[in-house]
Amino acid sequence: MNQETVKNRVLEKAIDLERFSKELSQVLPKTTDEYKKSNILVKSTVERRLQLISDTEIDILAILYKELKLNIAGEDFSLISIFSEIFKNNVNEKIRRLREIRNKLIHEYKSEQFDEEVFKVASENLDESDVISEIKHIVNTKLNNI
Repeated sequence: MNQETVKNRVLEKAIDLERFSKELSQVLPKTTDEYKKSNILVKSTVERRLQLISDTEIDILAILYKELKLNIAGEDFSLISIFSEIFKNNVNEKIRRLREIRNKLIHEYKSEQFDEEVFKVASENLDESDVISEIKHIVNTKLNNI
């Protein structure tokens, strides 16, 4: 795949990331208590948007990983960890926390504090501009040097 195609794929996914984040902000209640009292439709929508954001972030990391020819392979968290040297710490940590909650959602590992966890992570991901900024920085600097 040529470099322009890779850049376009990553940037298209960044647009998806922004869209999922905006959709999340439209449905997420203002407080944890409101979220806990929400109906199944609201909770399901919030949870699905979190999954989509996380999956899109991992897709982007996988594309960048391949193109940058990085030296680590494996599951999602090893992929996230290699980008800790590239992304700002807060962005990498944000991606990791989101992936953790996504895995709990997918595998239905729910605790008594599950709604609070989901609400906290959802609140952190209402604005993905920091992640998108880091992705665009990599696309514009590192992919040009391949």
